[in-house]
Amino acid sequence: MNRKKIAVISGKGGVGKTSLVASLASIAHKDHDVNLIVLDCDVDAPNLALILPPKSKEDIITQDMYTTKKATFLEEKCTQCKQCYNEHFCEFNALNWDENNNIPVIDYLACEGCGACKVLCPESAFEINPVKSGEIISYETSSELPLIYGKTKLGSTTSGLLVSEVKEHTQNLEKYNDTNLILIDGPPGIGCPVIATVSGLDYVVAITEPTPSGLHDLKRALEMVNQFNIPFGIVINKADLKSASQKQLNRYIQKSSHEILGRINFDLSIPEAMSYAEPVVDYAPESVSSQAINKIYAKLKSILLQL
Repeated sequence: MNRKKIAVISGKGGVGKTSLVASLASIAHKDHDVNLIVLDCDVDAPNLALILPPKSKEDIITQDMYTTKKATFLEEKCTQCKQCYNEHFCEFNALNWDENNNIPVIDYLACEGCGACKVLCPESAFEINPVKSGEIISYETSSELPLIYGKTKLGSTTSGLLVSEVKEHTQNLEKYNDTNLILIDGPPGIGCPVIATVSGLDYVVAITEPTPSGLHDLKRALEMVNQFNIPFGIVINKADLKSASQKQLNRYIQKSSHEILGRINFDLSIPEAMSYAEPVVDYAPESVSSQAINKIYAKLKSILLQL
């Protein structure tokens, strides 16, 4: 199989995206036809590492990223004119005034790095500099599966850029040339991190559940994927949930003729596996959900071979 890049996304959080990725990764890692690298691009709240922990803490490699810019105050240049505060240089209210020291104070979390203070200050007492915006963390799991994920620093506003950095970092790995499958745990929603995740992919798996918000957000996610002309398939979690939304979801699927990769019925084995921080296919391989996920993997592999 030629190298394929796929991501599992969801219009909303909490529909089983990371659980599905962990199980698909476990199955693929045992597949002799597959050389796999797994990414967690949900950089604002990465948690795939909880289910796929490192073999040892000593093997964890952390790289600081500087994709965010913030303002820096240069006190030696300030004449204490208070113009920056009185004339409201900052539209984001990131400039306050320290009455005791008679100098401006920058609110790091509020600063957007727009550069207005640098341009407007008559004494050039502000600079705009890159600051640490997050980390890229990589390691091998206990089963020697490579895992790479990004983690955004609180207050940073460039999570989309961090996703792109995670993907680029992967391409620079020695193992990348021998890899024929990149499996990505994508962020929920349809914002910049998701767009950065799906850009350049060969296939997208969209997971949903038969609830009003699940169906609504699935439609929005698929609209976004269609903008990239990327083929996709749908996985329905809690597929046997009895609700009015179940009928609405079925009508939507029938009308749209979208590819259904599989249905996973409600199964307590999944939360049990999560509580033990294991993929359900490893924790309860004979469970209903594990059998369904194995079928999803087989169908997904068949589709990827045809791309």
